[in-house]
Amino acid sequence: MTGPDRARGAGAQASALALATGVSQILVAVIYVLAARDAEPSGFGLVAAAVGLGTAAVGFIDFGTNSYWIRERARGILSAEDLRRRMAAKLMFSLVVGIVWTATTALLAPESLVWMAGPIMCGIILNQTLQVPLRSAARAELVALCVLGDRVAATALFLCLIGLGSGAVDVLWLSLFVGSLISSVALLLLTPHGERLRLRDSRVLNPWSGSGYFGLSTLAISAQSLDVTLLTMVAGPVPAGVFGAVSRWTQPMALLAAAFSSVTAPFVARAGSLVSAWSQLRRAIWMPIGAVLASALAFVLAPFLVDVLLGPAYAGSADVLRVLALAAMASIVGQPMMVVLQALGRDRFAGAAMAAAVVVQLVLILVLAPTLGALGAAIASAVTQVVLLGSLIAGLWHEIRRIKRTRDAPGTDEEDDG
Repeated sequence: MTGPDRARGAGAQASALALATGVSQILVAVIYVLAARDAEPSGFGLVAAAVGLGTAAVGFIDFGTNSYWIRERARGILSAEDLRRRMAAKLMFSLVVGIVWTATTALLAPESLVWMAGPIMCGIILNQTLQVPLRSAARAELVALCVLGDRVAATALFLCLIGLGSGAVDVLWLSLFVGSLISSVALLLLTPHGERLRLRDSRVLNPWSGSGYFGLSTLAISAQSLDVTLLTMVAGPVPAGVFGAVSRWTQPMALLAAAFSSVTAPFVARAGSLVSAWSQLRRAIWMPIGAVLASALAFVLAPFLVDVLLGPAYAGSADVLRVLALAAMASIVGQPMMVVLQALGRDRFAGAAMAAAVVVQLVLILVLAPTLGALGAAIASAVTQVVLLGSLIAGLWHEIRRIKRTRDAPGTDEEDDG
């Protein structure tokens, strides 16, 4: 396996991944803006809810396997052959679930548009699973190329189809799905031959073995994607459209932190401690700092951005965007802490903290959305991120103190493995 020492440094990788994800999410935001302007809030709300449902389903099926495999492969515990077999088993299961869901919902409730969740889910799972060999080998710069290719292809197809007269809302899901497929092909081609997934790797086995606590974290994160769907249920499609129209606008900032966090994982797992990996990671610390500043700018400019990009029909989205910008700031600080704790083997604590926070969020949506609508959902998100950040700070502080006590203990000469 190509190890982190043979790849580019963490700073260069994080920069490449941050740039790719930032541009990619800007492209997604453009697609969503065009789709929202082409439809009434109620119609756009149904599509946004379907895409959110498909995104949430990814976490339920993945159940932390990608993060777990990256850590174990970076440590040298998981062999390339075992990884390929686990990947194949998960992808086959995902394909069956996607086909059954799409066919059933398209026949029974086509007007709800929830059938779109099937292809969205399959495309994302395929894409993210095929990133594992490259991510575990600390080749995030190659993953960045594929991430960017995904969104460029999706945007190009979206613009072509609406240019040919198709409705923007009707082709939103198709563009996202095709973009995922194109990116998946690129990932396969860039993966070293010995790590590359093959059809003969298919086996009847349990791909989720060992990923339980990672799965809890992933499940909780994915459950957050149900916010638009739940908002639709308790407040109706109009608040869901108002919320969905701006809910992705903070993602370019949040994903800068996600890029930094993603690159952090294999370096910390391989080094065994944050201190040992810090010389590499500090070169990219400007990314989460810059993301916080960008979120603050979005908070200030929210009314202007909504008025220019969406128009008066979405005037209520300005306050929603401001609250979501505050939530993004807390999330940006917390994401690297979550990944570090998982890479050090503290995935049980991280999973429990994430699950508890998401329960708070979903309950708050049920309580606040019926009266406050989209603003209630935004407040629920902000409270959740603040609660989670507090938990992660406490957990990381405890881990730092534990390592210090171990090193200071009489007779302890070797570095703790984290």
